[in-house]
Formats: sequence, structure tokens, C-alpha cells
Amino acid sequence: MKGKTFKPIILTALLFLFVIPAVSQNGNGSKYASSEDSIQCGKYLSAYRSFFMLKLYEDAYNTWWYTFNNCPASSKRMYVDGVTMYRSFIEAAPEGPVREGLIDTLTFIYDQRIEYFGEEGNVLGRKGKDLLTYRGEDIDEVHKAYEMLKKSIEIQGQKSREGVMVLLISSGIVLNNEDKIDDNQVIEDYFSVIALLDQLEGKSVRWERARATIDGMMLKENILSCEALNGYFEPQFDQSKNDKIFLEKVITFYTTAGCGRSDIYVAASENLYRIEPGPESAHNLAILFITRNDFEKAADYLKEAVQGEDTNSETRAEWYYELAVVSNANGDYCEAMEYAREAIQLKSDYGKAYVLLGDLYIASRDNLGDDFHKRTAFWAAADMYKKATSADPSVAEESNKKLTDYAGQYPNSEDIFFRDMKEGDSYLVEGCINASTTVRSRK
Repeated sequence: MKGKTFKPIILTALLFLFVIPAVSQNGNGSKYASSEDSIQCGKYLSAYRSFFMLKLYEDAYNTWWYTFNNCPASSKRMYVDGVTMYRSFIEAAPEGPVREGLIDTLTFIYDQRIEYFGEEGNVLGRKGKDLLTYRGEDIDEVHKAYEMLKKSIEIQGQKSREGVMVLLISSGIVLNNEDKIDDNQVIEDYFSVIALLDQLEGKSVRWERARATIDGMMLKENILSCEALNGYFEPQFDQSKNDKIFLEKVITFYTTAGCGRSDIYVAASENLYRIEPGPESAHNLAILFITRNDFEKAADYLKEAVQGEDTNSETRAEWYYELAVVSNANGDYCEAMEYAREAIQLKSDYGKAYVLLGDLYIASRDNLGDDFHKRTAFWAAADMYKKATSADPSVAEESNKKLTDYAGQYPNSEDIFFRDMKEGDSYLVEGCINASTTVRSRK
């Protein structure tokens, strides 16, 4: 098995062993040949129960066995008790033919209970669990148990026990590791179980623990790898790309698996946005494209995000700042200035936006004309750095450093003189900067 024993995976799941409730049911009598048979069965039922209640299973065995063989419809309780006794016998028996025979009888008890009392989904879950408990190192038996657990969940639906769900996934992982079932089947089982757990969320902490255990097993065994998810979802995507539930499933599971940069995840996110647009989802998409260095698409979605009328001012200021950053990355300096100014208008103490605006003035200076005019951009930038320090002390170190570094880029005193200016004069830096500043010369 790919270099490892699969017993630990089964043991992890068996931490969720469920307790069989003490359910009693009166016999319906329909299987008895006569009232005399019914009376005889009642005597044997009473006799075995007397010993059973004292946990004298060896003494209870003969009368229980008579009841099991001759009065199969007399009591559901008899089957529950029989399972308890045979588990005790199995655990006390050494490895070998006797123990294997006891396990075979245990499984037969479950089969006969289904025959006479139904409840196939419930009983198959219990039978599958015991098969894994006692024959969990035999891959063929694990496969049988897996099929039982799978059928149990298909029948029981939301009534399935959390232990059955955990065991289905653990046995599926074992079979996958042994190349008995493929990744897609394990992922399909996982989705089925998670869908049930999502419906049960909040009803009990047990379901939360089951979800955490199942997620942990899948991630540890690398079943939810990006490659495996792609292999599962790609064939379905074209047909289901406009299905909201399908797209939400893709996004949820790619996020869980840490595959947020996958092309399918991106496509699902965009398609879901088209179906259900909104400022938050537009912003989330923008961040996604930023992580992919696709700043043009990031800018498009940020432009949609900032239009949200119900978004509070501080959030919109942050989004405008992000839009200014990505526009700067795209070389759209004039647009970036507009967005940085919008951010400042919404949040007057936004130090980072002032710093960015100063940087944008410098970045756009080639549009101002000759060397002298280009250097005037540093005057306007210096004003922004000073405002940044005044508005937000947290950016003071950065902005003061820029002030010092860029002072050497101011026009020299001769250039200022020959343009009929002097230090301290007011000056309008043109272009999209369009900011009034003060004439200064480099020292």
C-alpha cells in the first residue's frame, strides 16, 4: 500500500465509535407456528436476559442462541444483546479460526436483524463499523465495510450517525491509497458527507467535531490537492458554470484546500459574481487578481467595488487607495491620482494615501515637459509627504525619508533665477498633477 499501513487511518475514524442504544421491541408473533411456540420463545428470552443483565455472557449464550435460531422475530433487543455478547467473545478470543468464526457470526446477526426488523440503513452502519474494527487490516474487508457505510448514508441521509460518516471517509482513503478507488470517488464521498454535515451544522458540537476530523483526514492524506480538485471539477465546469450552488461548492472546497489561485477557482468566482454581483464580492475578486499580478482585472473589479452605495466611508477609502495602487502598477498615473484623492476625501488622516499621491506626482513627471518642469513635480510631492506626516504619525519615518531623498531633485537656483522666480513664490504644477506649490531650490 504505497509504503504505509492503513490501520492508523481506520483507528482515527474509530474515535467516533457510536454507542448502540438500548432499544426494546415486542415480538409480533407472526413467525410463530403456534401459541405454544410463542410461550416457549418467551421463556428463552427471559432466561438469556437474566444472565445477560449480569454480564454473564457465557451463561446467557445457549438460551440466546435458541432464541436467535427459533424465535427470530421475537425481539429486536435480542439482536442488540447478541452484538454486545459477540463483541465480548471476539475481543477475548486469540487470533485464528475461532475468532474469525465469531466475527462471521456477528455479521450474520446484523443480516438477520435486517431481515426481520428492517432498518437497513441504520444496521449497515453498525455492521460496517464492526467489520472495520475487527478486520480493518484486510483490504477486501475494508472494501466491504466501505460499501456498507456508503449504502447506509445513502439510505439514512441526515439521520446518518457522525461515526458512519467519518468511517466512510477513512475507509475510502484507505482504498484510495491501495488504488482500489480513485481520487474522484473519495472526493465525491467527501462532498456528499460535507453536504449532510452542513445541513446539521449548529445542532450539536458532535457534527462540528466530525467535520473537523473529516477535513483533517482529507488534507493530511492530500486527497484535496489542487490537482485532484481540478480533475474532479474540470469535466463538470462547462455544464454547471452558471449554477450558483455548483460555483459556491467550487469556491468553498478550493478555499479549504488552499487552491485559491487555480484557474477554475478564478473562473468560478467570476461567474458567481456575474450571477450575484456586489461590492464585497467585487473587492474579493480584485484581491484575487492582485495575488495573480493581473492588475488590470484587479482595477476593473475595484472600480465596481467602490461604487457600492451602502459601503461605509472608511472601507471605500481603503478600496480607493487599493485602486490607486493597482492603477499605479498599470502605469495609469493620472487615474491613480484621482483615486488617491478620493481616498483622502473620504479619510482625511489617510497618511498612506498622501504618500502614494506624492509618489504618483513624481512617477508622472515625464508628462510635464522639459527638465525644469519635470523637477517641479518634486515640489508638489514634498507637500504631500509633509501632509502625510502631519495627518498620520505612523508614516512619518517613510515620508520624512522621501522628503530628504527627493530634495536633491529640486531645480537648482540658477534655473529658478533665469525663469524669473525666487524661492517661496507660488507655483502651479500643471498636467494631471494640477497642484499649487512653493518654489524651492536644491542645496
